[in-house]
Amino acid sequence: MIQPGLERIGLLLKNVQFPWKAIHVAGTNGKGSICAFASALLTRRCVRNGRFTSPHLIDRWDCITINDKPVSERQFRKIEDHFIQLNQREHINASEFELLTATAFQLFNEAKVDVGVVEVGMGGKLDATNILNNQVVSVISKIARDHQNFLGNTLEEIALHKAGILRPSVPYIVNPINEWNVHDAIDDYAAEIGAGPRILPETEELRENLYSTKDWHKFATGLRPFQRDNAVLAFLAVLEVLKSMNESTRKSTSLLSGLRNKVFPGRLQRSYVRQVFGASNNRRILIDGAHNPDAAEALNDFVRPPSTSKRNFDGAGSLSRGRPITWVLAMTDGKDARRYLARLLRPGDNVVTTTFGPVDGMPWVRPMDPKELLKIALESIPEITGLYVPTAGTFRALCAAKYLTGLGQDHPIVLTGSLYLVGDFLREKRQLTEDGYTMNINWVDREERNRVNNFLSNKLPDVDRIPADSPVTAVGESREEEEARKLLEEIEKLNREMQFLDLEEKRLTQTRSFQPDHPVPAAPVPLPSTPSPEPNSKATSPKQKFFEEFENIRKQLANLPSTPLPPTESAEPDNNLRDLVKTVPPRPDVEAILKQEEKPRIRAHYARSDPKETPINRTFRLAHSDGELPSKVRRVLLKDQAEVDVRKLQPLKIRKHQAKAEDDEDEEPRSYLRKAYSNAK
Repeated sequence: MIQPGLERIGLLLKNVQFPWKAIHVAGTNGKGSICAFASALLTRRCVRNGRFTSPHLIDRWDCITINDKPVSERQFRKIEDHFIQLNQREHINASEFELLTATAFQLFNEAKVDVGVVEVGMGGKLDATNILNNQVVSVISKIARDHQNFLGNTLEEIALHKAGILRPSVPYIVNPINEWNVHDAIDDYAAEIGAGPRILPETEELRENLYSTKDWHKFATGLRPFQRDNAVLAFLAVLEVLKSMNESTRKSTSLLSGLRNKVFPGRLQRSYVRQVFGASNNRRILIDGAHNPDAAEALNDFVRPPSTSKRNFDGAGSLSRGRPITWVLAMTDGKDARRYLARLLRPGDNVVTTTFGPVDGMPWVRPMDPKELLKIALESIPEITGLYVPTAGTFRALCAAKYLTGLGQDHPIVLTGSLYLVGDFLREKRQLTEDGYTMNINWVDREERNRVNNFLSNKLPDVDRIPADSPVTAVGESREEEEARKLLEEIEKLNREMQFLDLEEKRLTQTRSFQPDHPVPAAPVPLPSTPSPEPNSKATSPKQKFFEEFENIRKQLANLPSTPLPPTESAEPDNNLRDLVKTVPPRPDVEAILKQEEKPRIRAHYARSDPKETPINRTFRLAHSDGELPSKVRRVLLKDQAEVDVRKLQPLKIRKHQAKAEDDEDEEPRSYLRKAYSNAK
């Protein structure tokens, strides 16, 4: 649960000092990229730094880095356990994000960093990271509408929350592409508390020392405007840090050369997915955590470049302009999906909606129903083609996107909508890379191919008479199979609910197990309209009701009549090793092979007709099956010019000083050969 406020984080860190300098970054869009750029620049400048961003992508500890490398799990859990015990012992009741923030700051202390790059979790004024008192510079990125239930509905209200990270006499930077009312709200708040000066990213000095340099042109070529803006804000923040450390800022633009090809996970990241598209396929997909309307507009501008842009989507020379895009989407429940999809989708696009699994450390985060998300997408842009995948799994959704796009088509595939969906993709890819579950992927691929084929079959004109509110079923699907499919979808949905209940129960157990002194709140009195339970009946918990509902669905599924399948030969080979060994023919021995030969092959070194002739330059050929000697067969000539058929000669064992024929019952050829050999010698 999100709990804004600084009281709990203050109790967690009351004995912790911050000897390092901080770059504090707030905003709606781009703050994660600014932190990544700043950390990379400091690392190239050999300044020891730490970075804390949220949410995590793969593991909870990868959101904390030292010199641009994630901390180890062992270090993370050691510090986290300390603050968990402190939270339980002092009854602080801190949230998961507050515990994570305290862990990150203590890890910075133990790593002895010089600079900490810290991203605000939500808002700014009441965010847990605002406990910092060591800022060197404050950065505010692009501000848009997001988290309106906490921050307000207008841009001015949201800007005031973001401006809460400003400190007196501390310089601050604001993204210049913000609207004028956002700039006015931030400047008024800064003047009220005495913050500043404000660093402007567009001055004559910067045009001369940054924008006109070769390093900047080499770095910025091909980047979209929002990417250049984020890089400039990070560069200016690093310059302020170097000035505060009395370090030289000359030739600082040379630091940009190493960031041209740097990959930031989950932010416009291109990735190979050979488990889905094949080992020999060099196709890449784009993954990005854009999760609000402004981010969707920026992503759409990146994927669909203008006609004057030379940037390629896949880096292989194929522009995405003019081609439909296949979107793999999942969103967090409560987001403004209608405005988001209206800015992202275009007529002719393909859409595959899916869901994501439970988020570690954030049990309150829930995904939007993929069927409802697809319905909103079709209402926003009716000219799209879309289907939903009810089962969680990004690789499963990518298999469906592959077949929906078409195997022969090279249209871009983009996975976006939520950073939690991006995290699921990176975790699945790591698991498949390490464990190699290829058989499972093949099975999933077959399932999604059938799903897409059934979906496309139902889009034929003769099926358009189906009501819009009726679920799409496969062609030729019987009533029993349709009911079984619906029950399986319900079971999958209940499984996800069960995972969320387990996480919530675990969190409540950890919170209440160390509060024995507090009285347990009494159970609420039932309303008069609610019938009272019988005296002998026991109260049923929500978890028991869930299991009863799950058991009822399982019984309905088991009671369905089984449809006899036509006898088909199994495509899988029989794995009985004994039967396989019996079918292997025995290997013949050498004697059996020799018995099958009527005449032995004659080698070319039996006798010579010329003293200068050697066995190497003599060639013989075997006779044909009809017994006639070929015309090119050489004949052995003796001194008396008598011709001898080579086929009648026996093999000789040529040694250094003598030649000896093989033992044979026929003595006449042997004596004749000895005479030929002695005369030749």
